[in-house]
Amino acid sequence: MMNRKKFLWLMAALLPTTLLGKGEVAYTRLQSFYSNAGMVVIDKVALSDTATVMYCTAKGKINSWFQFAPSTYLSDEEDARYPVKGAVGLTLGEKCYIPKAGQLEFRLLFEPMPEDTKIFDLIEGTDKDMFRIYGIHDAKAKVKIPEAKEEIDAEETSEKMFRKGKAVVRGKIEGYSRDWNGAILFFDVSFLGHGEIAPYPISRPCTALEPDGTFCAELSLDHPIWADMVFGGENTAVPFYVRPGDTLDITVKGILEKNVTVDYASSHPKGCYEDLLKHQDVPVIYYGWERLSDYGRNLDTEYFLKNVDESVAENMRLCDYVAWKYKLSPWETHLLKNRQRFELTDRYLFMASRLFEEKVERPRKYPVEKEDYVGYDYSAYKVLNILSLDDPSLSFLPYSLGYPPSIDMTYMMAFLDMYAFWDNSSETEPLDYAKVEIEKDSLQVKTLRELTGTEGTPWAVQAYLTQKITGLQGEWSVGQRERLVDFLSSSYLTYPYFKEKIEELNRLAGGGSSWVYEMPEEKGRREMESILNRYKGRYVQVVWLSDPNEDWGFCSNSSVKNIMADHESFPDLQIIAILNGKAYSDDEVADRMMRELSFPVVYFRDGESYLKLQELFHFYSSGKQITFDRNGLVFKQPLDMKNETMFRDRFRRILKAEKEMQRW
Repeated sequence: MMNRKKFLWLMAALLPTTLLGKGEVAYTRLQSFYSNAGMVVIDKVALSDTATVMYCTAKGKINSWFQFAPSTYLSDEEDARYPVKGAVGLTLGEKCYIPKAGQLEFRLLFEPMPEDTKIFDLIEGTDKDMFRIYGIHDAKAKVKIPEAKEEIDAEETSEKMFRKGKAVVRGKIEGYSRDWNGAILFFDVSFLGHGEIAPYPISRPCTALEPDGTFCAELSLDHPIWADMVFGGENTAVPFYVRPGDTLDITVKGILEKNVTVDYASSHPKGCYEDLLKHQDVPVIYYGWERLSDYGRNLDTEYFLKNVDESVAENMRLCDYVAWKYKLSPWETHLLKNRQRFELTDRYLFMASRLFEEKVERPRKYPVEKEDYVGYDYSAYKVLNILSLDDPSLSFLPYSLGYPPSIDMTYMMAFLDMYAFWDNSSETEPLDYAKVEIEKDSLQVKTLRELTGTEGTPWAVQAYLTQKITGLQGEWSVGQRERLVDFLSSSYLTYPYFKEKIEELNRLAGGGSSWVYEMPEEKGRREMESILNRYKGRYVQVVWLSDPNEDWGFCSNSSVKNIMADHESFPDLQIIAILNGKAYSDDEVADRMMRELSFPVVYFRDGESYLKLQELFHFYSSGKQITFDRNGLVFKQPLDMKNETMFRDRFRRILKAEKEMQRW
């Protein structure tokens, strides 16, 4: 018969919570929905009225290290935060190395959580490499996380969502100083066709910060956007949601402390889905089998799809937890889960392509013909069903610039554009002819419909086909492009927005707007025009110099030095440098740079004037190059002095094309 002492010990080990003393509760059989802590395992968490103590063990190779930042906190089911107060066995904010024993025990001490807390998170901070553990709970605790309800907001996804209008995004970066490296805010938005038609500076709107950290930007929109506001450098991106006609106020705190918090205020009656924006960064859960380098040979399609289903289910469960904890609406939940589904679809489409390539001996003849793809087994591409391709809310997914829906279709069927949109151009031959083949169902959409179980052309595919027209410029004649637009509109495009948009993009592509564009009517244009007027009739290559440490390396690059040394042998080209007076405030350093350069230097001693040019051309890095044509128009893809061969070759081609035009 078991004696009393052993019985009590056993009961203590089995119970999910054990009273260790007056007012103290411990959890010992811990689980979580997600952890990126890797080498750190939580052994026990003790809650009392004086502190919450987390007992941990770190395991790893000798001299491998980890650390916990002073910003670490616990977050309970009501999202109340309990910051770390101290640690035993390590120092907060400093690297902790694994000893010879291969493991290290330590404790983290937090402000006391309520003793009835059943589930909580450990968050180190907002940086992507910081520790995050979601849904820490005792295995025996009665924690029920319901499946989150999803709904599509009809008002946000109806045809009314497509309307042109300006949105104002304004606010303040608290604590901002001109001493910071960044002074420009970029807005990473997603518009149909911007990836090719709209030149880079216009397709990535930006605005300069005022000295007190305030900002105001107008965004020309065609539909609502869920996007990012990015501050220069490695700072955390700030998400936002705005519609045409909205005014959105954003206040950002804690950038320097790497613990960013954001407050939003929208003029729209429905707001800007603040709960979603504040908790959108749900990590994607992956498994070891995805990292096998030889999975193409060792995985069969059935096993691959089974693992995919399990992965999707696990990720949706994590989204359920986030939606439950932060009380997301059904529409916010739908957007959150769709973003997670997109990430998984993008990943598994790549794997499906690899699996496809390993299983099938792909044709090597050139060019690729339609017959080469007849009879192939595309069943691995059933991963497309992770994401409903007919869901208009895909238009709101961020992180893929270019077109709605924001899904990278690179791997969306290896055969999708192999022959109808075959483009054999290269960087060294940018004007090569692109082969065009327009035949009924030449895009294999019939096969796509079979895989996804859809009768018509899915929304996502219509967006993809519309986007594709923007990549068919320069090499195509007007007649070829018109025939393709007619073919797509009559065969696949059914949604009015895409029918109208493909016509608009076709007109833009026909105008050759992809090669050069006119400087926007913004601050800094007058200063730039006054510089260019000195070199009328010539091409002008501008190098922006704003970091002495980086600039010396750029100028000493052998290709750059060679071009600098004999730039006078290019009578049609003028190279100039623009120095940022703020960075080159030391006159001796500035004089040295001007002596080193063998071409004219424009020295903006006024840092604010230089900032206007940064805002005009949307750049923040030193060494940026911009090329202007004889009429002061800006090259979308500038000549690059760091590649001497390509620089000389492209410039010769430009001059040759000019002479040929003059003959006509």
